[in-house]
This record gives sequence, C-alpha cells and structure tokens, in this order.
Amino acid sequence: MIKNSPKFTVDRVIYGAATGKRRDIILLLHKEGPLTLSKLRATLGISPSTLLFELSTLEKLGVVRREDSLVALTELGERVASIISTAAPLKSLDFISVLGLRPLVIWLLMSPRLTITASILLATWVIALVIGGLQNPPLSMIYVLYIGYYLPLSLGLSAPLSIASSLLSLTILISAVYFLSHRKISPFKTAIGVFPIALYPAAHLTIVQIARSLEYTYLITVSQILLFVALLLTATVFASVYSLEVGTTYEASLVRALLLFFVIPSLFYLVPLRNAL
Repeated sequence: MIKNSPKFTVDRVIYGAATGKRRDIILLLHKEGPLTLSKLRATLGISPSTLLFELSTLEKLGVVRREDSLVALTELGERVASIISTAAPLKSLDFISVLGLRPLVIWLLMSPRLTITASILLATWVIALVIGGLQNPPLSMIYVLYIGYYLPLSLGLSAPLSIASSLLSLTILISAVYFLSHRKISPFKTAIGVFPIALYPAAHLTIVQIARSLEYTYLITVSQILLFVALLLTATVFASVYSLEVGTTYEASLVRALLLFFVIPSLFYLVPLRNAL
C-alpha cells in the first residue's frame, strides 16, 4: 500500500502536502471527519476542478482516500494532519500565516534542500557578523541582542572582541536549542527557525550604508524598527519549528519563544530608548 512505501514517509508527505489548499483540505478533514465533495468545496470556497486536482495529488501521497461520495484521511493522513495542526498559530497572533511564512517554514523543514539552504543562511549570518564587527563602532551580537553601529545598545567593544562575542553567541544559541530540544532540532533547523534575526545584520549594514551615502538618516530609524519586527517574527517562526519538531502545541511553544526572542530583548532595547526621550 502507498502508506507503507518508504517513498512516502511523513516528512516527505508534509513536504508535498502542507501548503496551500492541500493543507486546508487535510486540516478540515482532520477536524470534521469524512466529508462529501460538495461539503469540502463549499467550506473551502474552491472550484470543483481545483478540489479534484488537489485531492488527486493527496491520494497519490497516500493522505486521503475516497469512498463512494465521501473523502476521508488515511492513517498516514491523520498523522500528517496532527503534525501540521501543532504549528497552527493563535488567531490573535497569526503573523506567519498572514505573511505566508509558515508554509515556507514547513516546506523548508521537510525539503531535501534544507541542508544547503540552512548552510547558506548560516554563512550569510557569519559573514555579516564579521563585517559588522569591523565597522566603527562595531556591530556585534550578544545573546540575540544586536549592539553598536547605530543601534540603541552599545557597549564600546573592540573589533576582535565584537566578532568573538558574536560568533560565540551564535554557537551557544544553536547548541542550546539542540540540547534543550533533546537533540530533536538540528543546527540546520535552528537556522531556519531564527532566520529573521539571522538576516537582520546584513539588512542593517545595507540600510546604514545607504542612509550614510544618500544622507537619509531617517533610514537608520527604519532599521531599528525592523529590528523589533525581526525579533517578533523570529519568535513566531521558531515556535512553529519547535512545535513541529518537538511535538508540543504551537501555543505553548509561542509563549516561550515570545519571552526568549521578543520580550526579554525588547526590554533591553527599550531602556536606552526611554532614557533618550
């Protein structure tokens, strides 16, 4: 049977079925149980041809089966739905869904291109941290806090110490996630989970250079606002990765991630901003 074929592991199925209308079909069947084609089409608001196309793909993946006029999840489909549903964000904090990041995150986690994508991301992060450490004043990372080089926090570190602290913080962050998750979240998956703050240094350096060359100093303020957005997105993205890999609910993961990646860092940044007012 399809569901017993090694080709159709849960990871591979999620990679092919966890986005777009396919994901909606899986979660609806998981919630409501077997449904008729007309009920599926009416609930999802899609055309008959689109529904049949998506169902055909899901059948090939071994996720759904059709019996007479009913569509139902297979055993493999129920497992896939259970995993996907743990990453469903709170309706009041639906940041990833709105921006289309959650399907991308799940796709990357299950993609055979995960290793190369995460490696490029990590390399970009390291290069940006090294370049940032050579600026005046240096840009460095301590914990998930970016300090110096036109940012609210600044400790006046030297360039070598700045680079060393950045690389050490990066190593500690990835190692801590790996061991605290009982080795369920690999360094590559951690990189995907924190990609907003991983990309921030390169974005900040670029924005500052543009602001200085064009004398648009207000762009530096935009970069500082972007920092808070990056922290918030990191919390929501990491919560999805953690809930998917460790098996906890998204809500529980989100509370922890918001505390570690947004609330605590924001408090540090707000202190100097408040004193400056």
